[in-house]
Amino acid sequence: MVKRRDQRGVALIFVLWLLVVLGAIVAEVAREARLEAAMLASLRARTVARYAAESGILAATVRIEAMLDSAHGSTELIAMFRELNAGLPSLSDVELGTARFRVAAVDLNARLDLNRADAATLRGLFGQFATENRADAVVAALKQSPVRRLSELTLLPGVDDSLALAVAPYVTVWSDGFVNINSAPEPVLAALPGVGRAGARSLILRRQAGDVLTSIDVVRPGARPDLMTPGDVMAASGVPGALVSMMPSRLMLVSRGWQEGHPLTHEIQVVYAVVGQRLVVQARQERDL
Repeated sequence: MVKRRDQRGVALIFVLWLLVVLGAIVAEVAREARLEAAMLASLRARTVARYAAESGILAATVRIEAMLDSAHGSTELIAMFRELNAGLPSLSDVELGTARFRVAAVDLNARLDLNRADAATLRGLFGQFATENRADAVVAALKQSPVRRLSELTLLPGVDDSLALAVAPYVTVWSDGFVNINSAPEPVLAALPGVGRAGARSLILRRQAGDVLTSIDVVRPGARPDLMTPGDVMAASGVPGALVSMMPSRLMLVSRGWQEGHPLTHEIQVVYAVVGQRLVVQARQERDL
């Protein structure tokens, strides 16, 4: 009788142990299934976000080229570029099924190119945010070691996080060296040799009053407006490398796409050269955010 009870006790312990093992196996299978489902959902969200961002780039490119085709005269074209993002309101938040995208256009000629601008112009910009000696050191380092991306600025001697953040809105590495006087902010205009703070403030006030600057004569005293067209670019004050224009020759489109309800966002940046009525791709990069 005692032996039979012992056998039942052993059987009960075995069954309980087996249930624990099976429970652990089921829990592991469920965990793996959840992980796999999460990975698949993340992959799907990334794919959806990427194609949404691609759709934004394509839609914006078509829209801008249509605007270029429809512009009547150079003054209208210059004004259109100056208010480029205002001309793309329907692309600020577009729904594509479960996906969405948002596009912004950046006039790269509103900034100074760190690798193409001449030393005097770069010194004029950095000198607004640092001492003269420090600005000289930064410009010398830039001329010796060009940067490929803005994040490399802090690797240069004399550039800390504070200075890098201060100049970030006014510099790029994707332009062609020209400065658009119809879109450049005051610090960029002030950096141009022969313009200075007073000249830059005057240009900003004219733009705020609604003026469309149709001649580079405003930053190049002595130039003959009658010999220029809106597409002309010339050296400001005769300083080689300090080039000015009245409309952009380089644009960047930044498109972000995402899937509704998912935190992942995919960003695509495409740099275009403005060639006549067409946009020609110069560079491209993308990342997940």
